[in-house]
Amino acid sequence: MEALLQSLPPGATWALLAVGSALAAIVNTMAGGGSLLVLPLLLAVGLPPGLANGTLRAGVLVQSLSAVATFHRKGERPYRLVAKLAAPIIVGAGAGTFLATRLDDALLLPIIGALLAGWAVVLLLRPARFLQAQGEPRDPSVTTYLAAVGVGFYGGFLQVAVGFPLLALLTMGVGLAAVQANAVKVTLVLVYTLVSLPIFAAAGQVAWAEGLALAGGGLVGGWLGARWQLRSGAGVVRWFVVVTATVSGLAMLWRSFAT
Repeated sequence: MEALLQSLPPGATWALLAVGSALAAIVNTMAGGGSLLVLPLLLAVGLPPGLANGTLRAGVLVQSLSAVATFHRKGERPYRLVAKLAAPIIVGAGAGTFLATRLDDALLLPIIGALLAGWAVVLLLRPARFLQAQGEPRDPSVTTYLAAVGVGFYGGFLQVAVGFPLLALLTMGVGLAAVQANAVKVTLVLVYTLVSLPIFAAAGQVAWAEGLALAGGGLVGGWLGARWQLRSGAGVVRWFVVVTATVSGLAMLWRSFAT
């Protein structure tokens, strides 16, 4: 399959990446795990792990911007909470990204495999845990801030499935309902990607042609995902989380053995 994809002309490759990015953006905006579709696609079309990991962020940036703009127009504007969590998220993401850009591909690939296997176990055990809001909405605690640094580090390092721990942080740690948690989640991803992408670019780990294809798909998918959950409410978000967590877990487990 990889040989077939690598033999495609550039136009077909970019179209494939755009479609994959659009689907991933819908999944990421609704729940998480969409990057599991895009990262293997980038690897399959011939990008080495470090370049694929950085290029992925171009699509994430645009899909997040599209989703945030849609949430804003529809009245979901959680900027007070985002401002409180932005600093620890950025600190963690900056450190994670810096580490990712310093690792050789020969070392990065098995690390990706191990992380995917770990996520597979977590996601398959209890996929609904990521939407279990605890108590009323409240200000972040010290524990929440420390957890935000850890989530940011992971997002800066790999990105794949970062939506799940972010949702857990916001529902369990801050007590947000599903749709509100998603609005905060995509805004925080946008914030740290604005830091992460330039670091990857400075390290020469962004393939801009493929990144632009991902950005085009992400623009459409982010808009569709945000509109869908705002229209359908928490029920469809909960369904998406359970299904995508289960499917992502199985796919991550398979991919970890493949790497």
